[in-house]
Amino acid sequence: MLYNRFIYLIENHAEALTKSWIQEVKTNACTKSYRNFSDEALHDSVYQIYSRLGYWIKKEESTLEDIAEYFVMLGRERAKQGFKLSEVVYSLILSRVELWNYVSSQGVFEDSLELQRALEFSQRLNYFYDKAIYFTTIGFETQSEEESAVKRKGSIFEAFFSAFRISPSTSPAPK
Repeated sequence: MLYNRFIYLIENHAEALTKSWIQEVKTNACTKSYRNFSDEALHDSVYQIYSRLGYWIKKEESTLEDIAEYFVMLGRERAKQGFKLSEVVYSLILSRVELWNYVSSQGVFEDSLELQRALEFSQRLNYFYDKAIYFTTIGFETQSEEESAVKRKGSIFEAFFSAFRISPSTSPAPK
């Protein structure tokens, strides 16, 4: 299945994608704060995204909590490190762009059916990154709160988490 081929490409080339992303965020005018950090300091956060993408973009609701926790903590860490929220969000956008550019450059779209599946994968990928940006922003905004309070069931985290239990096919139509 083409979907699995996309996941295989991404996860098995996570290191190369990570290096490409690091180069991009360190040279992009919209992510200037990233220039102040070593490649090693930036490596793990995006490598985790690329190497775990298959697990994270499954439709199962159980993965949403994992995604939320990872990105809330990433947002909190970036806030503590002094990043601007706009730069953190843009770095996630660059992560998605690097990923899609890589997949589309691999020549996996050979016919219209594969192109349709690629569009479906792109939609799922975009939904994943929507969640990543949302939860990173929550983490950034809650940086001053105790970590245990943010993670605790019934906490502010739980309220934000439950607010994002929509899927792309069930989201309300814009008014």
